[in-house]
Amino acid sequence: MILVRKLFQKRPVPLATGPVRACLMFFLGATAGFASQIVLPSPSAAPGATILVQVAFLSQASSVSGVQFDVQYDNSVLSLTAALGDSAETSRKNLYAVDIDQSKKRFLIIGLNQNQLSDGNLMNLNVKISPNAANGAYSLTLFNIYGTDPSGYSVAVTGTNGSLTVMAPTVAQPQLTSIDNAASFLPGPVAPGELVTLVGTGIGPGSAQTPSGSPTVAVLAGTSVLFDGTPAPILYASPDQINAIVPYAVSGKAATQLSVTMQGQTIATANEAVAPTAPAIFTLDSTGSGQGAVLNQDSSVNSPANPATKGSIISIFATGAGQTNPPGVDGQVTGTVLPMPLLPVSVQIGGLGANVLYAGAAPELISGVLQVNASIPPATPSGPAVPIVLNIGQNKSQPEVTISIK
Repeated sequence: MILVRKLFQKRPVPLATGPVRACLMFFLGATAGFASQIVLPSPSAAPGATILVQVAFLSQASSVSGVQFDVQYDNSVLSLTAALGDSAETSRKNLYAVDIDQSKKRFLIIGLNQNQLSDGNLMNLNVKISPNAANGAYSLTLFNIYGTDPSGYSVAVTGTNGSLTVMAPTVAQPQLTSIDNAASFLPGPVAPGELVTLVGTGIGPGSAQTPSGSPTVAVLAGTSVLFDGTPAPILYASPDQINAIVPYAVSGKAATQLSVTMQGQTIATANEAVAPTAPAIFTLDSTGSGQGAVLNQDSSVNSPANPATKGSIISIFATGAGQTNPPGVDGQVTGTVLPMPLLPVSVQIGGLGANVLYAGAAPELISGVLQVNASIPPATPSGPAVPIVLNIGQNKSQPEVTISIK
């Protein structure tokens, strides 16, 4: 305990022979270049973070069994606590710390033994950074560094100062990269009532969200999509994807300005061409190609394992039919009134024209989803992947959509 008190004084008092030994070392040519070193690193972190700063000890072939040193820092930004590092623990040392003033801490690492400090992690500084810290480098300065050897003599120890660079993380600017048909996943002109998928980065809430209590909402987790100022019904929103429905108000326009807002602030915009129709058939694997979202006449799902028979009626589910009669209502779930496309609808299966029995809103589904009931021509070829094409007005659905036929 006497040694502890002495080392906590402004200058440690060695044993009586300490000054003699120090003088001999001086005249024998011992220089600071060969002295043991305490090294502070220079890490970086964001405001509000708490990081571990490992203080290193390099013996430089000197015998050091205890050290005392002070660390000065900016207490308006940083706060420090400390614990022994691995090398000091291995040497069975203890750590003592005291605040000299608000911006200075004194550390003493000693033990009731003659074990030498080994190279490595001498001390762990836990540095807490203020959330309000400005970007910049904040010094960690070592001074008043003293050491003793296993016999209690003074031994030279030098220090290497460090710093902590505070840098707020760069926030990526929201970017809207594409506006795709939600059935085909292909870009192109948008149509009234079309289900679309917006793809980008930082365009939606921090985690995936779906409406609660209704299929769509105008604002989902603070995110909204507007077409010329008209809110689009939103079905899903995440940081990189938003599923929405083009408002029927774009009908008759040549172009529309789309904007994505977050908490009322516009974060991304795009100018989109408008077409009367943009037909696309939904697919079972949601890739836009392959097996179409089609029901057989008995309402079972069409697939290679469950093909439709020739002459039977199938139900095709699609989007992009355009304006309807009566006019479509944004975000409405289809009830007893079944709006039908204003423009003519036709279907080709295996290259042959199919008889369309019904083309209109899909009962109990959201406005913008189209159901087409058509009979398979008897001459249609059989197979697990027979091409099917939907035409509405002058536009047709995406290629490579198929159905299975016996």
